[in-house]
Amino acid sequence: MIVIVGAGITGLSIAYHLKKMDADFIIIEKEKEPGGLCRSIQSNNYIFDYTGHFLHGDSPYVARMAIELVPDIMRIERQSYIYLDKRFIPYPFQAHLHYLPIYNRIKSIIGYLYRKKRKPKNLEEWILTNFGIGMAEKFFFPYNRKLWQYPLNAIVPDFLSPFVPTVNLAGSQKDLGYNVEFLYPAKGIGEFTAALALNLPIFHGEVKRVDEEEVHFEKGKVKFDYLINTVPLPELLKMLELPEEIPSVFESLKWNSVLAVNIGVKGELFGFQNKRGYKRKVNPSGFHWIYFPEGNFPFYRVGSFSNVSSDMAPEGHSSLWVEISYSGEKPDKKVIERTIDQLSSLGFFEKGSVDHILPVYIPYAYPVYTMRRENDLKVIKDYLSHYNIRLAGRFGGWKYTYMEESILEGKRIAEELCQ
Repeated sequence: MIVIVGAGITGLSIAYHLKKMDADFIIIEKEKEPGGLCRSIQSNNYIFDYTGHFLHGDSPYVARMAIELVPDIMRIERQSYIYLDKRFIPYPFQAHLHYLPIYNRIKSIIGYLYRKKRKPKNLEEWILTNFGIGMAEKFFFPYNRKLWQYPLNAIVPDFLSPFVPTVNLAGSQKDLGYNVEFLYPAKGIGEFTAALALNLPIFHGEVKRVDEEEVHFEKGKVKFDYLINTVPLPELLKMLELPEEIPSVFESLKWNSVLAVNIGVKGELFGFQNKRGYKRKVNPSGFHWIYFPEGNFPFYRVGSFSNVSSDMAPEGHSSLWVEISYSGEKPDKKVIERTIDQLSSLGFFEKGSVDHILPVYIPYAYPVYTMRRENDLKVIKDYLSHYNIRLAGRFGGWKYTYMEESILEGKRIAEELCQ
């Protein structure tokens, strides 16, 4: 019997592919609905996701699979920006430097041309090596500090290269990066994970304990030949009786958390400014997401569900999500009030048009690649392998990954188990 703990995107992919191979397995999921963070929430006639989760169909296999599961899934071209120096700049930053004020533009170009090329030991050095001091100070340092909530010189940068577009000093280039296009169901990413979970043997209940051959959860216990864990690794380690040589989770594993503030408003975004003839060099009204590196904003990214799909908001309304990263204590309600005030002052909407606010706290958002991570993770994996326990997914495997990678990882694990 194969037991999968967690019905997020990775766990569902493992199960989906195991079913195709007629394997004997079950999934145990503590939430009432499958999907993990790739779920959608219906609230006050709006549909919100757990922040922005988009399916990048770079893999032909994943694209075919998505179309098979959700035949009317949309293929969308990214509309993304950065708010910096009181202006909206097309994403990626390093390919649109001519949108900056002249001083910052020159500093960024000179810093890039005269940067020191070396093998970086940490994320701070990686940024300087790839972009130079000008771009680092203007965008990459403040944005990453805000996102990770951890010292940049204590983060290993190896995982970032596939996600960060290259520099273009010659002019504008929007079609850079791994997420130039993405697939998205009309009624939220949960439509995809619900289709993936259809007819899979999912038992709902929180896992309380895992021993050498059994998983104990709220509704009973089940013996396993193989256990695949996709829930956050710190939570799994709490379920096990660990020997002293296994590092303490609270010492070795670091992560950030996110407060997602979902907002519904009457009317279209930036609509009242457009009606007044407000002019900008860049019109961001159709944006999918916007990055905010500057420290005076508590949030690091703002996205719009309704700009991705009109079905995400009632007719005549729009919707956004706002991401606020934190470590440790949860932000209080004052940060939500401040967020509403700032978005209103930037022209996203008139303050009186706010129709609905739904805050969602995400305790595990991004695992941090600390200097100890690789070694400690190997110790943990080696120990668990003796009991046929395997780690998978962003949180279970403690790695930076996105939906497409998780689906392919699930396929690969299922194939290995059925060899």
